[in-house]
Amino acid sequence: MRILVITHKRLANLGNGHDLRVWHLCRELAKRHELYLLMLNLSSLDSSSDGLVGMADVFKKVSDAPTLPTTRPSLKRHYRRNDSNYYSLAYPHHFSSVTKAIADICKQHDISHMIVSGLFLAEFVRPFSSNKKILFDLMDSEFLTLTREMQLFPAWPLQLKARLKAHLMRARLAKAEARLPHWFDHVTTINDADSRAVCRLSGASTNVSTIPNGVSTDLAETFDANGHVAKRKGVAFWGNLAFKPNSDAVRFFYENVYRPYLAPAGIEWCVVGKDAERWLVEAAKRDHGIRLTGFVDDICSVLAEYPVMVNPMRIGSGLKNKVLEAFAMGLAVVSTGLGIEAIGIAREGIDYMQADEPEKMALAIKLLIEDEHFRLSMIESARGVVLEHYTWSKVAGDLDTLLCSL
Repeated sequence: MRILVITHKRLANLGNGHDLRVWHLCRELAKRHELYLLMLNLSSLDSSSDGLVGMADVFKKVSDAPTLPTTRPSLKRHYRRNDSNYYSLAYPHHFSSVTKAIADICKQHDISHMIVSGLFLAEFVRPFSSNKKILFDLMDSEFLTLTREMQLFPAWPLQLKARLKAHLMRARLAKAEARLPHWFDHVTTINDADSRAVCRLSGASTNVSTIPNGVSTDLAETFDANGHVAKRKGVAFWGNLAFKPNSDAVRFFYENVYRPYLAPAGIEWCVVGKDAERWLVEAAKRDHGIRLTGFVDDICSVLAEYPVMVNPMRIGSGLKNKVLEAFAMGLAVVSTGLGIEAIGIAREGIDYMQADEPEKMALAIKLLIEDEHFRLSMIESARGVVLEHYTWSKVAGDLDTLLCSL
């Protein structure tokens, strides 16, 4: 099978959830099929030119689509009813150039299937849906993400302009995602909640599936090192701190859990990740109980010192990779219901502890820190779940089965 993989950005950073998923799934699929990669850069502000190491081992050929123009987009874009035709209205010449590039690659390499990642690519590949088998990997439902974010808006009439803008965007996203199952052979997401959102919007269900993310099996090798008494009395969180669901989670946890409950108990809070907001940097300077590491090359060496990982997510969709990573590395997990929803096989109270209220979250963290026997039992059980169901080889095998059935 010859497969053309199309992404909306360069594959450059495995700290990015999009790049992480595409890269690992493609590495597994390349063991069975010929893969070709076309990377669009849909942000004229992104000047990154470096790609991931080893691309030539995964893809037979890597191509860049024509660069997005730096000129102002056409005013016609404001008259769109949904986001399924934004680029054809905003940049009509660029749209034509990209579709031609796709057609040329398909003809040159006799492409039979496509894997397309990212909602805004739908309009570029729709012209090929009649003669190519297309699996559209939406990953996260942007409609669902925005809906959840809007639930945390302050009461009316505060932020009126932001509310109106969000409602307009939500309506456009709903129409765009509703079209996907009707345009393409199959649509996949990372989380059952995202799949259900697409099914509700589209009225279709037979060609919408969930393919979760995974972890590398070598990550679990750190389990034995962390299976002993933790070096620190603390809890860890990690991720891209500029990502809104993460920044919201960090702020919520600091104000409602760490300050009132954990800091007085002498429990340390370690935050790993780049782009911390200014308030968090200042808080870490004042409070020695907050360990702010920034980006680290070897995250395992930092996290191995901690007994517990907290995932206080309140918005967002998809699957929180940090939970799978914690399962694999041997940290006990305390998460909100939303933060764990995508890992349906995991069992509450056995593989993780769920807490949505601040006081319950603090009590769960304290219990896992103090009760070593309970913590290690939970860690071992969660590790078994991730190794059986959530490795990249396992989920890529499921994706390959789906591709072959199209």
